[in-house]
Amino acid sequence: MKYGYFDNGNKEYVITRPDVPAPWTNYLGTEKFCTVISQNAGGYSFYKSPEYNRVTKFRPNATFDRPGHYVYLRDDATGDYWSISWQPVAKSLDEAKYEVRHGLSYSKFACEYNGISAQKTLFVPIGEDAEIWDVVLKNTTDEVRTISAFSFVEFSFSHIQSDNQNHQMSLYSAGTSYEDGVIEYDLYYNTKEKEGYYYLASSFAPDSYDGQRDTFIGAYRDESNPIAVEKGRCSNHVQTCYNHCGSLHKQFTLQPGEEIRFNYILGIGKNEGQRLRQKYQDNAVVDAAFAEIKHHWESRCNKFKVTSPNEGLDTMINAWTLYQAETCVVWSRFASFIEVGGRTGLGYRDTAQDAISVPHSNPTMTRKRLVDLLRGQVKAGYGLHLFDPDWFDPDMADVEPSKSPTVVPTPSDADKIHGIDDTCSDDHLWLVPTICKYVTETGEESFLDEVIPYADGGDATVYDHMKAALDFSAEYVGQTGICKGLRADWNDCLNLGGGESAMVSFLHFWALQEFIQLAKYQGKTADVEKYTEMAANVREACETHLWDDEGGWYIRGLTKNGDKIGTAQQTEGRIHLESNTLAVLSGMASQDRGEQAMDAVDENLYSDYGLHLNAPSFSTPNDDIGFVTRVYQGVKENGAIFSHPNPWAWVAEAKLGRGDRAMKFYDALNPYNQNDMIETRMAEPYSYVQFIMGRDHQDHGRANHPWLTGTSGWAYFAVTNFILGVQTGFDGLTINPCIPTEWPGFEVTREWRGATYNINVTNPDHVSKGIKSITLNGQPVDGAIAPQADGSVNTVTVVMG
Repeated sequence: MKYGYFDNGNKEYVITRPDVPAPWTNYLGTEKFCTVISQNAGGYSFYKSPEYNRVTKFRPNATFDRPGHYVYLRDDATGDYWSISWQPVAKSLDEAKYEVRHGLSYSKFACEYNGISAQKTLFVPIGEDAEIWDVVLKNTTDEVRTISAFSFVEFSFSHIQSDNQNHQMSLYSAGTSYEDGVIEYDLYYNTKEKEGYYYLASSFAPDSYDGQRDTFIGAYRDESNPIAVEKGRCSNHVQTCYNHCGSLHKQFTLQPGEEIRFNYILGIGKNEGQRLRQKYQDNAVVDAAFAEIKHHWESRCNKFKVTSPNEGLDTMINAWTLYQAETCVVWSRFASFIEVGGRTGLGYRDTAQDAISVPHSNPTMTRKRLVDLLRGQVKAGYGLHLFDPDWFDPDMADVEPSKSPTVVPTPSDADKIHGIDDTCSDDHLWLVPTICKYVTETGEESFLDEVIPYADGGDATVYDHMKAALDFSAEYVGQTGICKGLRADWNDCLNLGGGESAMVSFLHFWALQEFIQLAKYQGKTADVEKYTEMAANVREACETHLWDDEGGWYIRGLTKNGDKIGTAQQTEGRIHLESNTLAVLSGMASQDRGEQAMDAVDENLYSDYGLHLNAPSFSTPNDDIGFVTRVYQGVKENGAIFSHPNPWAWVAEAKLGRGDRAMKFYDALNPYNQNDMIETRMAEPYSYVQFIMGRDHQDHGRANHPWLTGTSGWAYFAVTNFILGVQTGFDGLTINPCIPTEWPGFEVTREWRGATYNINVTNPDHVSKGIKSITLNGQPVDGAIAPQADGSVNTVTVVMG
């Protein structure tokens, strides 16, 4: 069944039925203030951190997404009431018509009921720490109508998310006040300028208000039937202690055909409510702020645009996959309807991989994240698996707690720096290709010479930080020369301890190849020689110890006892996705072995919903392998379709020159292609998810944990750089696609270092890979295209064959 459709002209997903089987969410905000919102306006807001600066409350793990950011409407002549979003009142879909448009950093809710047309647009203006609710009501009847509007948000009674669940004192340490159309919420008698003061304001002069949740909703009621809306008036009640809300009520008289417009503003900061209330009195200012959001994303999406024979690919790459990837870079992993702020910080490997996908669209945030990660690296070369960037930000070192822009507890130095026993063996290696990608994209070679401190003292240039990462992996190897697994590698449930990880050795090889190219470009001959020799040693160890002749694939690793994981002789966990795809992606595998390995992946791990992480699933606990053997079969790391490494297979097939196979794998995972099977998928068809239930589970095909997954960044990176084949390198822009043989060609517009490249690729011989000719502005090109003049528009013609 279809619940909606893609509106590519507006870059929106349009939900025509709000009763989707699970909340379908969106992210509002591009800087510090963020709201996670569902198709029913359920969700929550936070400032910088979902754990330490919660603005509104949310109840996780409920069967419905409440509370939210609601506007109730009441027909004051009859007492009938409803909400602009379908929930929480939930009028019958036979009586009321609802439509939701999730756009890039905004959501629009529309309702038609009983002669009243209503629309509510939620967005966070650029440069402001607040969310606007732009509301329009229209009387579509030929009678005069008297309609009351009520807002509702439930304020978080602690800025710390965990306190909302288990800290009773938070109930008695906060209060609301009201003045001139603004309900202000004060946590802990705060004196800070930002955190601790939340507010809800209105552009109108309210007729009544409520700052107390229980007064607004009433006893033995919930958000679906609040007593204030039922009675038609709030109680004008604010006070300290207990649970707090923001409700501002206004009665409007609408003539036949008349339309009125007003707004609510939810935000953070003492006295900010009054300032923004005045600012957004003018609807033209609201329109300009919304237009700025639209322009913000249009300019980002214009950095890379594709027109191909695959509509689903175009839809996702031109908007949704980039949007999701940027969301992960900005908000990390801990603000969703699954992770609701129970912890904070940056996951090292997650952030490094997210950042590789967006240096063209968001170089500023990419650079910031790279600096964050470099500061979270220790002198030994490994990265701290989870840390808060403020711990190591020198600009925060001398800031008094009362002046801090976030309320984040700082642990002792001893607690910040974990030891080798708690180190993930892959984290630091992802830094290397991401830094290389950033430099080739921006041309900022000076970044490599920037001196950045280590987390445990001392400092080094960015270039030397990269060497430390490579050297660590070369040092921490097992008896066979394969990298040690340590606490875990990319797979957090594969806990090899003293064992060895094939995946990390393949990743090490890839990072070495990227670094060697950088060292050559920098003219550092000694480093080229050293790390070329290191790469040769890695290759020899991998080819000697990791190939399984009987299966025709690469094993996953070895336990601390030397037992192999992932061989044809085993009955569980015989073949694994990560090791085989990275063996090819890294350039380590030969063409012959690469083809054998990926054929085995296709034969053993493919499904219509994507590639399984391993097969068959483990059913017998084995702590030498790790917790993965204790996870239910077909779930997450144990035999699910774990989305994140699926794009590694697309890259692998593209490197092997097999475009039909690469597209087969891409199409299977692409959420766009599951828009007509929502009863199975359940999750959003515009967002990649962390994992999909595998064939060893009864819910095979059900998608779980949308939005905050490294899948989006890797999907974008894989398609743009390897399937479409438009890559930046140290020597310039290269174009080397690997596409399905049926494609006659495609077009890409790529902005790079201030110039625009209109790239037309034709495929007259219907090959997957191979270039006959490339011309730039009519002139033949041999090799990479050098950066062209700033502001120039260039025509690139590519003939495959």
